[in-house]
Amino acid sequence: MNGISDEKRSDSQINLGQIVGNDHKYELSVSNETPEDATARRAREMAEAELKRKMTYSLFCFALLVVGVVFGGCVYLFAVGTVEDKKWAAGIISAIASGLIGFLVGQGRK
Repeated sequence: MNGISDEKRSDSQINLGQIVGNDHKYELSVSNETPEDATARRAREMAEAELKRKMTYSLFCFALLVVGVVFGGCVYLFAVGTVEDKKWAAGIISAIASGLIGFLVGQGRK
């Protein structure tokens, strides 16, 4: 009886060395996702990506607004302020300007 089960096992096994050639590539993938699940997953991923883009854009606009207000305030103080106000306003203006130039140069290299 043991000899019969060994024969059945050897018949059901596949020798991959006989199948795979030198110039062939094989990939095994197992998917237990139904088409409905795949559609729902893709819709959820698209909604999450859209939300992430909107949040990133909102944060960018907020940061741009804050930097613009600070820059405008410093320019105003530089124009009408005292000598002490002009010193720190000039430092902030130069920091904002150099950051903007660095950002634009970095974008130009991509």
